[in-house]
Amino acid sequence: MRKSNFWGLLFVLPFIIGTAVFFVFPVLFSGYISFTDWDMFNPPKFVGLKNWINSFKDPAFWISFRNVLYFAAIFVPLQTIFALVIANMLNQKIKFKGGFRACYFLPNVTPWVAGAIVWKFLYGYDYGLINYILRSLGFEGSYWYDSDKWWVAIGSLALMNVWKGMGQTMVILLSAMQSVPKEIVEAATTEGAGKAAIFRKITVPMISPMVFLTMILSTISAFTAFDVFLTMFDVYSLPDRNNVVNLMVYREAFIYGKMGPASTLAWMLFIIILIITVIQRKFEKKWVHYEN
Repeated sequence: MRKSNFWGLLFVLPFIIGTAVFFVFPVLFSGYISFTDWDMFNPPKFVGLKNWINSFKDPAFWISFRNVLYFAAIFVPLQTIFALVIANMLNQKIKFKGGFRACYFLPNVTPWVAGAIVWKFLYGYDYGLINYILRSLGFEGSYWYDSDKWWVAIGSLALMNVWKGMGQTMVILLSAMQSVPKEIVEAATTEGAGKAAIFRKITVPMISPMVFLTMILSTISAFTAFDVFLTMFDVYSLPDRNNVVNLMVYREAFIYGKMGPASTLAWMLFIIILIITVIQRKFEKKWVHYEN
């Protein structure tokens, strides 16, 4: 028994070391740095709660948090609904099913730089495809991600993120749908239930644990989104009205060299995500149907 424990520990030791070096230590170190004034060149200078108080009082932080909350409010429901509908469509007996699955999953593996080029073309004010369609229908175009209205700019990026992340959620929900017992579906079909009724009253309740999981993952993904903002916004001249917490962290740390405030903002965001996740878990019994 002792020998097997030794070999088991030996095989998991690389993972333990990697986790300690690349996760545990950076997290603890950033917590310490949040109480210091550090520019990465000089020794950290302990300043107590100064960074926390300044960040809490900074209107720019609350504006950026408002933007992230708005981003999540659009991204999470839309991604969940679209992924659920598409997964249900791909769970049917259709031709070229594998090809459709690959097409829907393709944006998930597309680099954000390439995706940003495509979406900047779609969102372009003068020659963008979306504005062209709107003007042909008699509507006025918009600057979208470059708009003076913060809710238009953030909403535009939320739609981009739905396009980018929907494929992964779709695959998870599709795998859950394929585990629904066929006998139940066949019995409902025999009783005269249509596909829509089967989807609403059988499929969705039975895969609700997986739907709930994807919603939690999507919420965390929304609050930690970074690439979509970095590739679409100009970080150096971005106005506060369109800023988000992760860009504030990036700007404070790697543009201004203020690691203390940057670590504080990162920890404040972590605490907010933790609180929202706990609140979601509180409603789990109302939202999720578990088999007895």
